Amino acid sequence: MTRRNLHHDLLMRENDDRLVSLQSSVANLKSVTLDIESAVRDHNTMLDDMGKDYSNAGELLKKTMNRLGVMLQSGGSRHMCYLMVFIIFVFLALWWFVKR
Repeated sequence: MTRRNLHHDLLMRENDDRLVSLQSSVANLKSVTLDIESAVRDHNTMLDDMGKDYSNAGELLKKTMNRLGVMLQSGGSRHMCYLMVFIIFVFLALWWFVKR
């Protein structure tokens, strides 16, 4: 073989080695990309569920406040005030325990 042919063969082997390395890098990148896609889908599902839960809790709280307002307008007794103070105390106690 001539010197030119040897040089050409050497360059071809280097190109093949670099091509194999590039294929490996692309495969790794694809794997990471698929993992990210899966994580994003999971997080989006979780966020959608949380949004629904907060919406349901907001509606429940709104209904409860409306009922409490109706009860206060119709009753007006001292027992209702005691009940409200007790409920506020319970919520504050729960908040304090959760915060700890």
